Amino acid sequence: MTAMKKIVSEIQDFHIFLRILIVLVTAGLIAAIARFTFGLGATTNLSDVYPWGLWVSFDVVTAVPLAAGAFVLGAIVHCFHIKKLEPLVRPAIVTGFLGYSLVCLGLLLDLGQPHRGWHIFAYPNLHSPMFEVALCVMSYTTVALLEFLAPVFEKFGFHLPLRFLRTLELPLIVLGAAIATLHQSTIGTFFLIAVDKLHNLWYNPILPLLFWISAVFTGMCIIIIEAVMVHRYLDQPDETELLATLARIIPWFLGIYLVLKVYALFFLSERPLFDRPGLTALFTIEMVAGIIIPLIMFLHKRIRKDSTMQLRAAGLVVMFGLVLNRFNVSMFGMIQKNQQIYYPSAIETIVTIGIIAAHILFFAVVARYFPIFEHHPEDVDYAIPDGFRRVKKPLTIGKPS
Repeated sequence: MTAMKKIVSEIQDFHIFLRILIVLVTAGLIAAIARFTFGLGATTNLSDVYPWGLWVSFDVVTAVPLAAGAFVLGAIVHCFHIKKLEPLVRPAIVTGFLGYSLVCLGLLLDLGQPHRGWHIFAYPNLHSPMFEVALCVMSYTTVALLEFLAPVFEKFGFHLPLRFLRTLELPLIVLGAAIATLHQSTIGTFFLIAVDKLHNLWYNPILPLLFWISAVFTGMCIIIIEAVMVHRYLDQPDETELLATLARIIPWFLGIYLVLKVYALFFLSERPLFDRPGLTALFTIEMVAGIIIPLIMFLHKRIRKDSTMQLRAAGLVVMFGLVLNRFNVSMFGMIQKNQQIYYPSAIETIVTIGIIAAHILFFAVVARYFPIFEHHPEDVDYAIPDGFRRVKKPLTIGKPS
């Protein structure tokens, strides 16, 4: 009871934003229990027409590229030897590990019989892209866990296993990059089998390549968002100069992606393109707001060197474009003419909000209590810091402290 009282006391001292996140995570957990208790049919709006809904479109198809920063930054730092970006690696690894762990949770929620999920490995279909994605997600989550254990061992002083993990650091990062590359592209391969269902604005034979490239530049944008936010709201060092290096790389990938999208649209499409006004509008918004506008923004030197503009360009624009693209491919572009529209149920929505809140909450807790900002050890306080508690001048979410 003493330990429980201590935990409750600490939670009461948390900033109001973190306590709101705890409430959302609790609500998501209750909704998930209801899903497992009453089944998919009673708690979701999924059907034979829409076997994949919000949980697949967001928690899997969208969340996987949003967690891509770990393998992207690991490859940049250790494979291309851009060592000055190394201070950003650990926070990216934490984000990747949390992201993929929650993707696994989303997959379990969407399985009709989750207790038989292990059958995909016991009875493998080696020709199925779904088998490859399942294998890669489990493998990458394991690799990310091993990478995440390094700051945990540092925190508790486990020197022997820490020394062992450090000998495996480079192989793990290379392995993680290879695995992530496979399944980031294979998620796009899923939709190549929907020849007569996915609208031609998005269906094309290079969809796996487009998925991989979009995951790369989105992963770098997530790193920018993460670094700017922890500086503003968790009192970590300002990394604007390091982020400017990433901001110079991002427009190259955005440009390549734009060229490939235009090429696929006009040279690889054999069916009508602009025959449905609603889908045409969604495609136009995705291209203009999600690709062209951020490309123009990142080409400006002033924006690349300004943390506020980095956050706006990376967060509000690129992430919006990526999320819209994934929903266009996995949901909106699949809707046929005169077909009943799918709307997620309250349970589906609450679970998804809870998963998003859990990601943010767990990252904030890990960032506060573990040495993931390894290049500034003098700034790390392993006790509960003032910025994490209510103080006379409390941390204000939404404004720099």
